[in-house]
Order: sequence, then C-alpha cells, then structure tokens
Amino acid sequence: MRAQSQARVVTEWWLPFKVLHSTRSFAYLTIRDRLPVILTKVIDLVHRRASAFLEENQQEQTEDSKIVIAKLSKLRYEMKTNKPLMLVEDDRPDVQIWNDTINNSKSLVDENKVASFTGAWLVVECYMYRKIYEALALSKHHQSFDPFQEQKEASFKGLEESAISLALFLDHSVKYSDFSAGNSKSVKSIFDTLLQFCLWGNRCDLSISSGEILTNQGAGHTSHLQHMKENIIVDNSQDVWDVIHNAKNIRIDFVLDNSGFELFTDLCFAEFLLHANFAKEIHLHTKEIPWFVSDASKKDVLWMVEEMRSSSNKCLSLLGDHWFQRFQDGSFILQSHQFWTLAQDFSEMKSIAPDLYEELSGAKIVFFKGDLNYRKLVGDRKWPRTTPFKDALWGFLPAPLCSLRTLKADVQVGLSPGQDAHLEAFRKDWMTSGSYAVIQFAQPPS
Repeated sequence: MRAQSQARVVTEWWLPFKVLHSTRSFAYLTIRDRLPVILTKVIDLVHRRASAFLEENQQEQTEDSKIVIAKLSKLRYEMKTNKPLMLVEDDRPDVQIWNDTINNSKSLVDENKVASFTGAWLVVECYMYRKIYEALALSKHHQSFDPFQEQKEASFKGLEESAISLALFLDHSVKYSDFSAGNSKSVKSIFDTLLQFCLWGNRCDLSISSGEILTNQGAGHTSHLQHMKENIIVDNSQDVWDVIHNAKNIRIDFVLDNSGFELFTDLCFAEFLLHANFAKEIHLHTKEIPWFVSDASKKDVLWMVEEMRSSSNKCLSLLGDHWFQRFQDGSFILQSHQFWTLAQDFSEMKSIAPDLYEELSGAKIVFFKGDLNYRKLVGDRKWPRTTPFKDALWGFLPAPLCSLRTLKADVQVGLSPGQDAHLEAFRKDWMTSGSYAVIQFAQPPS
C-alpha cells in the first residue's frame, strides 16, 4: 500500500485501485484501523460465548470457542503485522477459487508474497471476512453462528421510527394513487421518492462505522429528500424510469447490500414496483455467509419480516404480513450465490459464474446496492473520474443495470469535467463520508 511513482499514477490508472495506495489513503486506513476493530469485536463476542458456555458447564463448547478465538486472534496478528495471506482451509465450494486468487495475487510493492498492506484492497478486505467464516466453519459448535447478527438486528431496531415513517408513506401511496397509467406524474413522483429512500438507505453501513449504530443514518422523512437530492452527484434516475415503465419483462433484480434499514427501503421500493405492475417478480440476491458486518443474508431478510409482523405499530405489522405472503407466493424470491463473496470484480462473473450471469440476464433491470457492489462493478480501479460508467464496467452488462450508492470509498466514475475538483474544494472527504450519492445507469446495446 505504499505510494508509487507519479509516472505510474499517470500511465497505469487501469491497474487495481490499491496500486496507488499511500499511508494517508482511505484504503490503507481501512486495513490498518477499521478492519482490526471489526475483528476484535468478533473475538470479544466469541469470548462472551465461551464464558457463557463455561458458566453452563459445557466444556466441549467452551474449548471449541477457545479454538475459534485462537484462529481469529492469529488472523488479527497476521493482518496487523503485514504477514502473507494464508490459504483457505475449510470445505466450502469456493475454496479453490479463493486459493487461486491468493496464489495468483501479487505484492504491489516488492517480490514477496501478497500481504495485508501490499495486496489489492478489495482482495485483502474480502479475505478477512472469508477467513472469519473459515474459523467458524472449522469449529464444531459455531458453524451456523453469525458474529454480526446482534449488530444487524440492533441496527434495524434502532431505526424503527424511520421504518414506520416510510411504511406510512408507502401505505398512503399505494392506497390513494392511480396506477392505471404507469407514466402518470403521480406514479413517477412516488417512484422518485422511493428510489431516493432506497439510495440514501445505503448510508446504514456497519462495516464503515465498525459496527456502531448511528441514529442519523436513517433516510429521513420525505420532506428532507429534496435537500438530500442536491448531494446526488450523478443522477440517471430518468433513464431508470424509462426502462422500468416501458419494458415488458416480468422481473426486476436487487443485488442487496446492507440488512436492517437499508434492506427495508429496498423492499419498500420493490413493493411499489410490484404494486404499480412494473414487475411480477422481485429477485433479491443475498450473501451466503456473514459478510462485511451488515450485508444481508437470507436469514436477515426473513428475520426482519418476522420482526415487522410482531411490531406494535399496525402499519409496520401489516406490511410485514404482506411481505411474508409475497415470499410465500413467489413475488419476492430470495437467491444467493457464492460469487457474491469472492474477491473478483463483476467483469469476471461471466467466466467464473456463468450460471449467475445468465440468471441476471433474465431481469428487466438489476439494481446493485451499495459501495462494495460499486467497487466490484468498476473493478476497484483508479479510473479517471470522467470515465463513462459503462466503460468502467469492462463488459459486464447482463441486463440494464443501476448502481444505487452513497460514496464510502475513493473510487468514482461518470463525473463531468471539473466536478471532482468542485466537490473537493467544498469537502475534502466527499468520496468517503457517505454524504454524496450516485444513481448510475448502463444498458446493453440494443
């Protein structure tokens, strides 16, 4: 992650983003500071489990917890001291892909084996979460344990008032709007509002806050959206609307990011799309393993719906019942694939996971939520910021796609000339604060 020569910055901007790393960069600080905090919290949680097992005189479970703690502590030490990345050793089907990735990764500063501070940021960050899973998978009593579950559940409960507010807006919209003409101004207005809730819900990212729940991360009330719209620095929402209300395909896909309130905003938008007859099926792509602290799994989605159903707020509970029925009748469909927890960017999906690429190609449009999905869409490379979004996808276009992302990493494309300089003059951390957002769209050639 050390700084490279200026000549390399100018002539090799297509290289993986972390080639251009310095000890002041966001990527370096993520690896040095944020990831060890996340890992320490996981270790502390397993420590508490070990203590509980000990109090209950469950010796086998206690010893099993100690083995997990030892593996996670070793991982933390190796990452903090820049030791080489170790191969993955469990029996999950992705092991060979992961080990090929580790073996084929190159140190960006010397001839040594790739390590935490010398590897591509995307690889190193994904590697940590994959090794956390490995420590659990190789245990006897922690194989189904999600170390981030408590934080994810607390993040939804902590923003319940925001969820109720949005549920009331959705309820009023579907009850009192005329959906007979899909291109009516009133329907377009609801579309724009729910799309923005879906966008700003992405601020609720526990991997950025190291697991801390920030009450100001809710998308806020509808009256606040107009002010927030000023911070959407690329807005292709009209292109998204044109595809959705004109196309005739029956399904829309969401590649989900965070569970909790962001997931709730995603499903509210999805509910509108179904109610307005813009789709008959919504496919929701989740992670198969605990990932980036707050990323949504199938279990997280179903937990949230059950939490809503038991709410004392009538609007929220009725919406939970309605969504439970949608999962039963197949209008909401949960899907997962191991590709979402690999370190590869999406331009490699066609060769590594052709079945998933083919699956996505059946959608009217695919919404990619969040920062990590954005980094994988554009290869986590230091593109010139005026590079067209479609060019940065490197051929990944199984269907029309839209990235809904609040900026929390210093990679961005699709800006107009001089726009980045203007933003930086106003706020130095514009690419990492989560205060700015993009709605970026691309579609295959007709």
